[in-house]
Amino acid sequence: MMRITTVLFDFDGTLADTLPICIHSISEAFRTYDGKSLTGPEVVALFGPTEADIIRLNLGKRESAEEAVQLFYKLYRQEHERMVQPNAEMMALLSELKSKGYRMGIVTGKGRDSLDISLERLGMEAYFGVTVSGDEMKRPKPDPEGVLTAMNALGADKSETLFIGDSEADMRAGKGAGVFTIGAHWLENVQTHRFDTTPDLFVTRTSQLLAFLEEHR
Repeated sequence: MMRITTVLFDFDGTLADTLPICIHSISEAFRTYDGKSLTGPEVVALFGPTEADIIRLNLGKRESAEEAVQLFYKLYRQEHERMVQPNAEMMALLSELKSKGYRMGIVTGKGRDSLDISLERLGMEAYFGVTVSGDEMKRPKPDPEGVLTAMNALGADKSETLFIGDSEADMRAGKGAGVFTIGAHWLENVQTHRFDTTPDLFVTRTSQLLAFLEEHR
């Protein structure tokens, strides 16, 4: 029977309900510099690269790209407290996993700066032995590079690792890395409402994850 020692998480939409602030800050950058109004689904469709690279790659006014990136970060910092609520259930989950000795990591397409802002504001920094951001990957999810990098940093074997995410890219990255892959729709805003790649387990409550882990200690 599989024995789990290591739990890796995606960030936006999995550990924190940050999709609304990502969408808001990116779409404001496009509205300000391109005069373009993007809907939430249109912004999510651009996900893969970091938020800064989404702007650099897609802004029509290329010469304003770095200013638009700075506006994104300014809004992300400024609006974080208003738009991202700390989630007691997530904090309880992380505390419990840490107290039981699980190694934990984050694998996210987010840029390092926005990830660090969110981890610090939400009081989550101390829980993770490794955090792999989009800036630190050559190939973003669905490529398994980030998952493999995190496992390597934690000294984890694929047979004892879980990867948990809310998007199709997460399912494909986890499966590509050969780890047990969990689709989690336990927060209000998620990236992929229906997975094309079937997760090994689908959960809608943190208690379901804890019950699964209890069986595989």
